[in-house]
Amino acid sequence: MYLDLLRHPPDWIGHLPARTPIVVLAILMLRARLRTFAESGDGLFLRSSGRWVSGMTLAGLAYTLAARMAVSAAGAGLMLPLMSDATGWSFGAGAALAVSAGLMGFAWTLIRDATERRWQGARRVLAVYGLRAAFIAAWVPVAGWGMRGGEPVAAAAFIAALALACVGLAWRRSMRAGTFAQELEAEHRAYGDNVGWVLMDTEQAKRPPAGRRPWVLRKPGPLLKRRDEPARIAELWLRAMLRDAEQVRTLLQFALLGIAAIWLSPVWLGAIAWAGLCALLLLWLNGLWGRWETERYMALYDWSEALRTDGREIGRSLLLRPIGLAWCAILGLHAGWLYGGPWWTAALLLPAAGYPLLGRINRAATALLGTGREGRSKSDAGDIDRSGGVE
Repeated sequence: MYLDLLRHPPDWIGHLPARTPIVVLAILMLRARLRTFAESGDGLFLRSSGRWVSGMTLAGLAYTLAARMAVSAAGAGLMLPLMSDATGWSFGAGAALAVSAGLMGFAWTLIRDATERRWQGARRVLAVYGLRAAFIAAWVPVAGWGMRGGEPVAAAAFIAALALACVGLAWRRSMRAGTFAQELEAEHRAYGDNVGWVLMDTEQAKRPPAGRRPWVLRKPGPLLKRRDEPARIAELWLRAMLRDAEQVRTLLQFALLGIAAIWLSPVWLGAIAWAGLCALLLLWLNGLWGRWETERYMALYDWSEALRTDGREIGRSLLLRPIGLAWCAILGLHAGWLYGGPWWTAALLLPAAGYPLLGRINRAATALLGTGREGRSKSDAGDIDRSGGVE
């Protein structure tokens, strides 16, 4: 397939910007983490040996550098032949791009490791995303300038300076080994990022507890003013949801994807997209609730079906309404941006109209999903009765 694509490239490839390979390589490099090769068994006696720790640290640094270089070479080797007409880069320029991208990725892993050791919680997340944006904003124009070929000496000097910076960061990291818990956490996260997509549905992909405070709901206290039993059950689910960093990240990504889909569509299509996105979000939240109910300790609670249904409806609304209203506001702002004048009031009117509409959608989903569960339970009971009659 790749050879056929190389012999007969589509027309749209020639219209891509020349910096496209640089941006793609930057995204690939900025997803990396530093490997430390720390194992929980090392805490018995090997972690007290400085020689052992330094050996593992150097092995992790060497592995990370080799992996970044391999990924960069593979990405550049696949993209640059396809975009040779659009970029006009020579083989030497492509090799220089691959080397500089690999070094940049190695430097990123060291800076990210230092950042994650220094900060916790929301500050860590904001710092990592801010550093990602700064790396892309700095490296893409510099690499694009170097790939023009006008200043080969300056480009070579930049790669040499980047290599020296990597050596300095690696030496600093080897001299500043963190605690055993930090080494284990860094290794588990790096390994999970490497193989988690392969073991997504297996027990091996579940990361062990990181041993740190969550970056949402850091202080105890009630979240809802209502203290009746359904609201308290919904609060339990919401706390479990917001304390899971992966679920929070997925929720934010879905919300941002919805914002982009609504903003980039015409107003009428954005309204249709809003309804579809709200339906998808509602079904996803309902599935998360069902999974939470069947967890080891939550399944021990003997709640009535009415309490479960009311708590499920309240819990879904706690996340459905804020995200759905944010999408309504984006739709109104997009209408005002396109048409101006009185259309700007849609940014206020649409959320006001969407609040009761989302409540109706949530209640309708409760009735619909409840009917489906009752039908399945009746069919299961009928199967049990028939099997008993046969025996």
